[in-house]
Amino acid sequence: MRFLGRLHALSAVAIFAFLWFMWLLPSLHMRARVQEAWHGSSRRIVVFGDDWSDTGVRPVSAPLKSRRRDRDPDRGKLWVEALCEELACDVIDNFARSKPSNVGKATGPVVDGDVFANATAGKRNASLAMFDFKAQVHHFFDFEKLEKQRGPKGRRRKQEWTLNAVFFGIWDLLEYSILEHDTAVHATNRSIEKLFHSLDAIAEHVGQPIKVVVPKMLDIYWNTLLTRRAIQWGGGDIFVLDLNHIVMTQVRAQLLHSKHISDANGIGRQQPLFDEVETPCVALRHSGFNGTEVHAAAVDKCTDPTRHLFWDSLQLSGPAHQLIGQEAARLVRENSTFNNMDAREQVALQRTETPEEKDSQKKPSEFSLKFPPGY
Repeated sequence: MRFLGRLHALSAVAIFAFLWFMWLLPSLHMRARVQEAWHGSSRRIVVFGDDWSDTGVRPVSAPLKSRRRDRDPDRGKLWVEALCEELACDVIDNFARSKPSNVGKATGPVVDGDVFANATAGKRNASLAMFDFKAQVHHFFDFEKLEKQRGPKGRRRKQEWTLNAVFFGIWDLLEYSILEHDTAVHATNRSIEKLFHSLDAIAEHVGQPIKVVVPKMLDIYWNTLLTRRAIQWGGGDIFVLDLNHIVMTQVRAQLLHSKHISDANGIGRQQPLFDEVETPCVALRHSGFNGTEVHAAAVDKCTDPTRHLFWDSLQLSGPAHQLIGQEAARLVRENSTFNNMDAREQVALQRTETPEEKDSQKKPSEFSLKFPPGY
């Protein structure tokens, strides 16, 4: 009996030690899972965007089977999936959409379909824009309403935090790059305004400040408009991810290393992450490409996709997406918000004002965008 008593005591100590070790384990993922189970709350990422963010799994408005795009497992994870892993989120609510397959002259999701239609109206070979940011936001609202109606029977527990991942611009820039200069500038200007209008709509729907990750694009003009608008946005915390810096750092690392030189930051000394930074892993045979339509079929795939920076002519590879997700997670963990505190406090103050106070302070809009030299 005394032996059994000691055995039970040792077992209890071992179990306690194991649980304590799990709690102190430096892995963010393990610690978050234990805490999540203990508190009964969850962490989620709500995704809006295009092919770069579409996980293929959607809580509402799933596409027809004939229009789905099967993901090649060799492509690897997307940046939002890497972001989820880094922050140990529990669920990804994906409202992003890829370019529809088996649909005639259609482009991938742009920020605003109306802006796109006006910019391309009357143009030969004009494409159809589907599932823009506004439409995806409405899908999100419908989903939230449905979850609320389900009540305790729904799959949702109390949210510990929600992070919105918004990735638009790839298809906008492809489409507008072939337009006349003034038309393209106006469409880009309006698209940035509409992007933040949709962010305001999400914050208004939620009823409190939100957290948003928005990557820059590989275009200086788009990025100039985005950053000027983001720094004054007051709907919550916005984290602006420098996608161009991530990509160009990898390009420089490979080129410098191949020439056996390095820069002042030491880039080029270490073995680069990617052996190939120009040729994509998947080779495509083009029957036509005019900036808006890509008629292609995969004819060859590299033997080691992890060593290529690009997956195909429009997509980065899985390891590159991993870098993007890691950088986004770093910004969030360090609370490196891009917008200033004054903008957030001003919006918070407006939410607490009475209708009479708001009417007395109404002024004509002073918002204007200054274009960089050359535009």
